[in-house]
Amino acid sequence: MARTGRFGGGRGMWFEQVFTYTWPHTTGWPHRPAEQGSSVLSVAYEPPEGDGPRRWLLLAGLPVFSELLAFDDAAHAREFARAVLDLPAAPVRYERELHLSESSTRTMASGPAEEQRFATLSVGRDPDDGMRAYFAYQSYVDFPGTPHMTALGLEVICDDVDVERAHTEARALLAALDEDG
Repeated sequence: MARTGRFGGGRGMWFEQVFTYTWPHTTGWPHRPAEQGSSVLSVAYEPPEGDGPRRWLLLAGLPVFSELLAFDDAAHAREFARAVLDLPAAPVRYERELHLSESSTRTMASGPAEEQRFATLSVGRDPDDGMRAYFAYQSYVDFPGTPHMTALGLEVICDDVDVERAHTEARALLAALDEDG
């Protein structure tokens, strides 16, 4: 089921959301309590401009912060949907990783600089935690103008995925991808 909405701060970017998995956010840090709200992994597409292809996006979010990275193309988004659909309902060993990356130009005091953001998205069952199903997203940023300097970005983890619900969302994503060609 596609859901229309807008995200991306004040940029006014419209999208069609076709995979959304939310869960209560319960993780805090030792020096402050957990934020109230939901965490999310969502796949959406921007309607194409002209005859171009849809741009498929992954939104990873916590109650107070979120980020998006583009999939390489529809085939890359399909790879994620297949990884979720292949997640076994039975508690058996399983893990798939996808890698996303995107470059952008950032304006620095010294002038424009190329910034690289990348992330690892894992779908699996944790053999060290009773084979519970999980989604794990970890992003990184290469700082422009500073070779070999990378920082951790956002980490979003669902450590108890409802596999049936995730399969339903993955089927909706595959149907939208099939419409895309």
